[in-house]
Amino acid sequence: MRNKIIAALIALVVISAIGYQLAGNAKVAKSKAFIPDLNKSVVVQSKTIEKAAFDYSFSYSGTFAPNREIQLTPQGAGEVKGVFFTEGQQVGAGKVLLQVDDALLQSQLIAAKASYENSKTNYERFKNSSSSEGVTKMQLDASYLQMKSAESQLRQLEISIGKCKLIAPFSGTITQRNVEIGSVVGMSPVGRLTDVSSLKLEVNVPESDIAYFSTGHEVSITTEMYPGEVYHGKIEYVSTRGDESHNYVVKIRVPNRAKNPLKAGMYGNVSLEKNLSVSALSIPRTALLGSAKKPQVYVVENGRAMLREIVIGRSNGSQIEVLNGIREGEKVITGGQINLVDSCKVELSK
Repeated sequence: MRNKIIAALIALVVISAIGYQLAGNAKVAKSKAFIPDLNKSVVVQSKTIEKAAFDYSFSYSGTFAPNREIQLTPQGAGEVKGVFFTEGQQVGAGKVLLQVDDALLQSQLIAAKASYENSKTNYERFKNSSSSEGVTKMQLDASYLQMKSAESQLRQLEISIGKCKLIAPFSGTITQRNVEIGSVVGMSPVGRLTDVSSLKLEVNVPESDIAYFSTGHEVSITTEMYPGEVYHGKIEYVSTRGDESHNYVVKIRVPNRAKNPLKAGMYGNVSLEKNLSVSALSIPRTALLGSAKKPQVYVVENGRAMLREIVIGRSNGSQIEVLNGIREGEKVITGGQINLVDSCKVELSK
Protein backbone atom coordinates (compact mmCIF):
# COMPACT_ATOMS: atom_id res chain seq x y z
CA MET A 1 0.00 0.00 0.00
CA ARG A 2 2.80 2.37 0.90
CA ASN A 3 4.61 1.59 -2.38
CA LYS A 4 1.48 2.52 -4.37
CA ILE A 5 1.23 5.88 -2.60
CA ILE A 6 4.90 6.64 -3.27
CA ALA A 7 4.48 5.72 -6.97
CA ALA A 8 1.45 8.00 -7.28
CA LEU A 9 3.35 10.92 -5.71
CA ILE A 10 6.27 10.43 -8.07
CA ALA A 11 3.92 10.39 -11.11
CA LEU A 12 2.25 13.58 -9.91
CA VAL A 13 5.60 15.33 -9.55
CA VAL A 14 6.66 14.24 -13.08
CA ILE A 15 3.40 15.42 -14.64
CA SER A 16 3.69 18.78 -12.86
CA ALA A 17 7.24 19.20 -14.12
CA ILE A 18 6.22 18.43 -17.69
CA GLY A 19 3.30 20.87 -17.51
CA TYR A 20 5.57 23.59 -16.18
CA GLN A 21 8.07 22.97 -18.96
CA LEU A 22 5.36 23.08 -21.65
CA ALA A 23 3.98 26.32 -20.25
CA GLY A 24 7.46 27.77 -20.32
CA ASN A 25 7.96 26.65 -23.91
CA ALA A 26 4.65 28.24 -24.91
CA LYS A 27 5.74 31.56 -23.39
CA VAL A 28 9.03 31.40 -25.24
CA ALA A 29 7.32 30.52 -28.52
CA LYS A 30 4.84 33.34 -28.05
CA SER A 31 7.65 35.77 -27.39
CA LYS A 32 9.39 34.63 -30.58
CA ALA A 33 6.21 34.54 -32.77
CA PHE A 34 6.01 37.08 -35.57
CA ILE A 35 3.36 39.67 -34.90
CA PRO A 36 3.07 41.89 -37.96
CA ASP A 37 3.10 45.60 -37.43
CA LEU A 38 0.39 46.90 -39.74
CA ASN A 39 1.81 50.40 -39.49
CA LYS A 40 5.34 49.42 -40.46
CA SER A 41 5.86 49.66 -44.22
CA VAL A 42 6.99 46.64 -46.19
CA VAL A 43 8.89 47.26 -49.41
CA VAL A 44 7.21 45.56 -52.38
CA GLN A 45 7.25 45.57 -56.16
CA SER A 46 4.08 46.48 -58.05
CA LYS A 47 2.61 46.72 -61.53
CA THR A 48 -0.18 48.94 -62.84
CA ILE A 49 -3.09 46.92 -64.20
CA GLU A 50 -3.67 47.47 -67.90
CA LYS A 51 -5.18 45.74 -70.86
CA ALA A 52 -3.19 43.27 -72.94
CA ALA A 53 -3.90 41.30 -76.10
CA PHE A 54 -4.71 37.63 -75.63
CA ASP A 55 -4.70 35.28 -78.62
CA TYR A 56 -7.19 32.48 -78.13
CA SER A 57 -7.57 29.16 -79.85
CA PHE A 58 -10.23 26.73 -78.70
CA SER A 59 -10.34 22.98 -79.04
CA TYR A 60 -13.13 20.80 -77.66
CA SER A 61 -14.17 17.23 -78.35
CA GLY A 62 -17.62 15.88 -79.06
CA THR A 63 -19.51 13.15 -80.89
CA PHE A 64 -21.07 13.44 -84.33
CA ALA A 65 -24.83 12.89 -84.48
CA PRO A 66 -26.77 12.35 -87.73
CA ASN A 67 -28.71 15.16 -89.34
CA ARG A 68 -31.88 13.10 -89.01
CA GLU A 69 -32.60 9.59 -87.80
CA ILE A 70 -35.84 7.69 -87.25
CA GLN A 71 -37.04 4.22 -86.35
CA LEU A 72 -38.97 2.80 -89.32
CA THR A 73 -42.34 1.75 -87.96
CA PRO A 74 -45.24 0.62 -90.18
CA GLN A 75 -48.62 2.13 -89.36
CA GLY A 76 -50.54 -0.86 -90.61
CA ALA A 77 -50.57 -4.25 -88.88
CA GLY A 78 -50.47 -7.62 -90.58
CA GLU A 79 -48.32 -10.12 -92.44
CA VAL A 80 -45.35 -8.73 -94.37
CA LYS A 81 -45.62 -9.47 -98.10
CA GLY A 82 -42.58 -7.54 -99.29
CA VAL A 83 -39.38 -6.01 -97.88
CA PHE A 84 -37.59 -3.64 -100.25
CA PHE A 85 -34.60 -2.44 -98.23
CA THR A 86 -31.35 -3.83 -96.86
CA GLU A 87 -28.80 -2.57 -94.35
CA GLY A 88 -26.40 -0.06 -95.88
CA GLN A 89 -28.72 0.76 -98.77
CA GLN A 90 -29.13 4.37 -99.86
CA VAL A 91 -32.81 5.21 -100.30
CA GLY A 92 -34.59 8.30 -101.54
CA ALA A 93 -37.54 10.08 -99.99
CA GLY A 94 -40.81 8.41 -101.04
CA LYS A 95 -39.37 4.94 -101.68
CA VAL A 96 -41.61 2.05 -100.63
CA LEU A 97 -39.66 0.06 -98.05
CA LEU A 98 -42.18 -2.54 -96.87
CA GLN A 99 -45.57 -3.93 -97.90
CA VAL A 100 -48.07 -5.38 -95.42
CA ASP A 101 -50.78 -7.73 -96.71
CA ASP A 102 -53.72 -5.59 -97.86
CA ALA A 103 -55.71 -8.19 -99.86
CA LEU A 104 -58.75 -7.98 -97.56
CA LEU A 105 -58.68 -4.20 -97.59
CA GLN A 106 -58.43 -4.17 -101.38
CA SER A 107 -61.57 -6.32 -101.69
CA GLN A 108 -63.35 -4.04 -99.24
CA LEU A 109 -62.19 -1.09 -101.32
CA ILE A 110 -63.82 -2.52 -104.46
CA ALA A 111 -67.12 -2.89 -102.61
CA ALA A 112 -66.80 0.59 -101.11
CA LYS A 113 -66.22 2.13 -104.55
CA ALA A 114 -69.30 0.40 -105.92
CA SER A 115 -71.38 1.55 -102.95
CA TYR A 116 -70.17 5.11 -103.35
CA GLU A 117 -70.85 5.20 -107.09
CA ASN A 118 -74.34 3.78 -106.55
CA SER A 119 -75.21 6.28 -103.81
CA LYS A 120 -73.81 9.10 -105.91
CA THR A 121 -75.97 8.06 -108.87
CA ASN A 122 -79.08 7.95 -106.67
CA TYR A 123 -78.35 11.38 -105.27
CA GLU A 124 -77.84 12.86 -108.73
CA ARG A 125 -81.12 11.31 -109.91
CA PHE A 126 -83.05 12.71 -106.94
CA LYS A 127 -81.36 16.05 -107.35
CA ASN A 128 -82.35 16.33 -111.00
CA SER A 129 -85.90 15.13 -110.42
CA SER A 130 -88.62 17.72 -110.13
CA SER A 131 -90.95 17.95 -107.21
CA SER A 132 -93.75 16.91 -109.56
CA GLU A 133 -92.20 13.46 -109.74
CA GLY A 134 -92.79 13.00 -106.04
CA VAL A 135 -89.23 13.50 -104.72
CA THR A 136 -89.37 15.26 -101.40
CA LYS A 137 -86.63 17.33 -99.76
CA MET A 138 -86.38 14.68 -97.07
CA GLN A 139 -85.61 12.02 -99.67
CA LEU A 140 -83.04 14.27 -101.32
CA ASP A 141 -81.31 14.94 -97.99
CA ALA A 142 -81.30 11.26 -97.11
CA SER A 143 -79.70 10.32 -100.44
CA TYR A 144 -77.06 13.02 -99.96
CA LEU A 145 -76.17 11.72 -96.49
CA GLN A 146 -75.99 8.18 -97.85
CA MET A 147 -73.59 9.32 -100.58
CA LYS A 148 -71.35 11.19 -98.10
CA SER A 149 -71.29 8.18 -95.76
CA ALA A 150 -70.21 5.91 -98.62
CA GLU A 151 -67.56 8.42 -99.63
CA SER A 152 -66.23 8.55 -96.07
CA GLN A 153 -65.97 4.75 -95.90
CA LEU A 154 -64.14 4.76 -99.24
CA ARG A 155 -61.62 7.36 -98.04
CA GLN A 156 -61.02 5.48 -94.79
CA LEU A 157 -60.22 2.30 -96.71
CA GLU A 158 -57.85 4.19 -98.99
CA ILE A 159 -56.04 5.54 -95.92
CA SER A 160 -55.84 2.07 -94.36
CA ILE A 161 -54.42 0.63 -97.57
CA GLY A 162 -51.88 3.45 -97.69
CA LYS A 163 -50.74 2.54 -94.18
CA CYS A 164 -49.90 -0.95 -95.41
CA LYS A 165 -46.94 0.59 -97.24
CA LEU A 166 -43.93 1.82 -95.27
CA ILE A 167 -42.46 4.78 -97.16
CA ALA A 168 -39.13 6.53 -96.54
CA PRO A 169 -39.91 10.05 -95.24
CA PHE A 170 -36.50 11.41 -96.30
CA SER A 171 -33.37 10.35 -98.15
CA GLY A 172 -30.77 8.48 -96.17
CA THR A 173 -29.06 5.19 -95.40
CA ILE A 174 -30.68 2.09 -93.93
CA THR A 175 -28.65 1.47 -90.78
CA GLN A 176 -30.79 -1.33 -89.33
CA ARG A 177 -33.22 -3.97 -90.60
CA ASN A 178 -35.04 -6.42 -88.37
CA VAL A 179 -37.92 -7.75 -90.48
CA GLU A 180 -38.40 -10.57 -92.99
CA ILE A 181 -41.12 -11.56 -95.45
CA GLY A 182 -43.82 -13.57 -93.68
CA SER A 183 -43.35 -11.98 -90.28
CA VAL A 184 -46.26 -10.20 -88.64
CA VAL A 185 -45.75 -6.55 -87.79
CA GLY A 186 -47.63 -4.08 -85.65
CA MET A 187 -46.66 -0.72 -84.22
CA SER A 188 -43.05 -1.73 -83.62
CA PRO A 189 -39.85 -0.68 -85.46
CA VAL A 190 -38.66 -2.80 -88.39
CA GLY A 191 -35.53 -0.78 -89.19
CA ARG A 192 -33.74 2.52 -88.92
CA LEU A 193 -33.14 5.29 -91.47
CA THR A 194 -30.21 7.67 -90.98
CA ASP A 195 -29.44 10.89 -92.84
CA VAL A 196 -25.75 11.87 -92.73
CA SER A 197 -25.76 14.38 -95.59
CA SER A 198 -24.72 16.69 -92.79
CA LEU A 199 -23.96 15.96 -89.15
CA LYS A 200 -24.26 17.73 -85.83
CA LEU A 201 -21.25 17.95 -83.55
CA GLU A 202 -22.15 18.70 -79.93
CA VAL A 203 -19.48 19.93 -77.51
CA ASN A 204 -19.50 21.29 -73.96
CA VAL A 205 -17.76 24.64 -73.53
CA PRO A 206 -16.79 26.02 -70.10
CA GLU A 207 -18.08 29.33 -68.82
CA SER A 208 -14.71 31.02 -69.33
CA ASP A 209 -14.86 30.43 -73.10
CA ILE A 210 -18.55 30.47 -74.01
CA ALA A 211 -18.57 34.21 -74.74
CA TYR A 212 -16.37 33.58 -77.78
CA PHE A 213 -18.85 31.16 -79.40
CA SER A 214 -21.78 32.65 -81.29
CA THR A 215 -24.40 31.38 -83.73
CA GLY A 216 -23.22 31.50 -87.33
CA HIS A 217 -19.52 31.50 -86.48
CA GLU A 218 -17.37 29.19 -88.63
CA VAL A 219 -15.25 26.53 -86.97
CA SER A 220 -12.78 23.89 -88.11
CA ILE A 221 -13.33 20.20 -87.36
CA THR A 222 -10.76 17.42 -87.24
CA THR A 223 -11.09 13.72 -86.46
CA GLU A 224 -8.80 10.92 -85.37
CA MET A 225 -10.23 8.79 -88.17
CA TYR A 226 -8.81 11.07 -90.89
CA PRO A 227 -5.61 12.72 -89.57
CA GLY A 228 -4.80 15.96 -91.35
CA GLU A 229 -8.27 16.23 -92.90
CA VAL A 230 -10.09 19.42 -91.95
CA TYR A 231 -13.87 19.80 -92.14
CA HIS A 232 -15.73 23.07 -91.81
CA GLY A 233 -18.94 23.80 -89.95
CA LYS A 234 -21.07 26.57 -88.52
CA ILE A 235 -22.32 27.03 -84.99
CA GLU A 236 -26.12 26.74 -85.09
CA TYR A 237 -26.92 26.64 -81.38
CA VAL A 238 -25.37 27.99 -78.18
CA SER A 239 -27.10 27.07 -74.93
CA THR A 240 -28.35 29.94 -72.78
CA ARG A 241 -28.24 27.77 -69.66
CA GLY A 242 -25.21 26.01 -68.22
CA ASP A 243 -25.11 22.75 -66.30
CA GLU A 244 -23.98 22.25 -62.70
CA SER A 245 -20.34 22.36 -63.83
CA HIS A 246 -20.88 25.68 -65.65
CA ASN A 247 -20.52 24.08 -69.07
CA TYR A 248 -22.64 25.16 -72.04
CA VAL A 249 -23.79 23.06 -74.99
CA VAL A 250 -22.66 24.21 -78.44
CA LYS A 251 -24.04 22.48 -81.56
CA ILE A 252 -22.24 22.73 -84.89
CA ARG A 253 -23.61 21.80 -88.33
CA VAL A 254 -20.97 20.03 -90.46
CA PRO A 255 -21.68 19.24 -94.15
CA ASN A 256 -20.54 15.75 -95.10
CA ARG A 257 -18.44 14.89 -98.13
CA ALA A 258 -18.00 11.93 -100.45
CA LYS A 259 -14.27 11.65 -99.79
CA ASN A 260 -13.46 10.62 -96.22
CA PRO A 261 -17.11 10.82 -95.14
CA LEU A 262 -17.98 11.46 -91.53
CA LYS A 263 -20.03 8.86 -89.68
CA ALA A 264 -22.50 9.24 -86.85
CA GLY A 265 -20.92 8.30 -83.53
CA MET A 266 -17.39 9.36 -84.51
CA TYR A 267 -15.39 11.69 -82.26
CA GLY A 268 -14.62 15.15 -83.54
CA ASN A 269 -12.46 18.03 -82.33
CA VAL A 270 -13.66 21.56 -82.93
CA SER A 271 -11.53 24.69 -83.01
CA LEU A 272 -12.34 28.23 -84.01
CA GLU A 273 -11.73 29.05 -87.66
CA LYS A 274 -9.30 31.82 -86.63
CA ASN A 275 -7.63 32.70 -83.36
CA LEU A 276 -9.38 35.47 -81.50
CA SER A 277 -7.33 38.44 -80.38
CA VAL A 278 -9.00 39.91 -77.31
CA SER A 279 -7.98 42.96 -75.30
CA ALA A 280 -8.50 42.20 -71.62
CA LEU A 281 -7.26 43.22 -68.18
CA SER A 282 -4.14 41.32 -67.27
CA ILE A 283 -1.74 40.85 -64.37
CA PRO A 284 1.75 39.36 -64.21
CA ARG A 285 1.77 35.73 -63.19
CA THR A 286 3.99 36.70 -60.22
CA ALA A 287 1.11 38.69 -58.73
CA LEU A 288 -1.16 35.65 -58.41
CA LEU A 289 -1.72 34.11 -54.96
CA GLY A 290 -4.08 31.51 -53.56
CA SER A 291 -5.31 28.47 -55.46
CA ALA A 292 -6.81 27.84 -58.89
CA LYS A 293 -10.27 27.70 -57.30
CA LYS A 294 -9.71 30.80 -55.21
CA PRO A 295 -7.16 33.09 -56.89
CA GLN A 296 -6.13 36.24 -54.99
CA VAL A 297 -3.89 39.28 -55.42
CA TYR A 298 -2.67 42.10 -53.23
CA VAL A 299 -3.91 45.47 -54.50
CA VAL A 300 -2.35 48.72 -53.28
CA GLU A 301 -5.00 50.99 -51.75
CA ASN A 302 -4.03 54.18 -49.91
CA GLY A 303 -0.56 52.84 -49.19
CA ARG A 304 -1.76 49.49 -47.86
CA ALA A 305 -1.80 45.97 -49.32
CA MET A 306 -5.40 44.79 -49.59
CA LEU A 307 -5.93 41.10 -50.29
CA ARG A 308 -8.61 40.67 -52.95
CA GLU A 309 -10.22 37.67 -54.64
CA ILE A 310 -10.34 37.73 -58.43
CA VAL A 311 -11.73 35.70 -61.33
CA ILE A 312 -9.12 34.69 -63.87
CA GLY A 313 -9.36 33.57 -67.48
CA ARG A 314 -6.66 32.35 -69.80
CA SER A 315 -2.93 32.88 -69.61
CA ASN A 316 -0.75 34.39 -72.30
CA GLY A 317 2.82 33.53 -71.39
CA SER A 318 3.71 35.55 -68.30
CA GLN A 319 0.36 37.38 -68.24
CA ILE A 320 -2.97 36.16 -66.85
CA GLU A 321 -6.35 37.47 -67.93
CA VAL A 322 -8.55 38.84 -65.13
CA LEU A 323 -12.30 38.68 -65.71
CA ASN A 324 -13.46 40.24 -62.46
CA GLY A 325 -12.17 41.65 -59.17
CA ILE A 326 -9.83 44.44 -60.27
CA ARG A 327 -10.01 47.62 -62.34
CA GLU A 328 -7.76 49.09 -64.96
CA GLY A 329 -5.23 51.50 -63.45
CA GLU A 330 -5.03 49.82 -60.04
CA LYS A 331 -1.68 48.51 -58.80
CA VAL A 332 -1.10 44.86 -57.95
CA ILE A 333 1.86 43.69 -55.90
CA THR A 334 4.17 41.45 -57.90
CA GLY A 335 7.02 40.90 -55.44
CA GLY A 336 7.49 40.75 -51.68
CA GLN A 337 4.11 39.17 -50.91
CA ILE A 338 5.72 36.69 -48.51
CA ASN A 339 6.16 39.50 -45.99
CA LEU A 340 2.61 40.81 -46.31
CA VAL A 341 -0.62 40.42 -44.41
CA ASP A 342 -3.94 41.90 -45.37
CA SER A 343 -4.16 45.69 -44.78
CA CYS A 344 -0.48 46.18 -43.87
CA LYS A 345 1.36 49.32 -45.00
CA VAL A 346 3.57 49.00 -48.06
CA GLU A 347 6.24 51.04 -49.74
CA LEU A 348 6.65 50.67 -53.48
CA SER A 349 10.21 50.09 -54.60
CA LYS A 350 11.61 52.54 -57.09
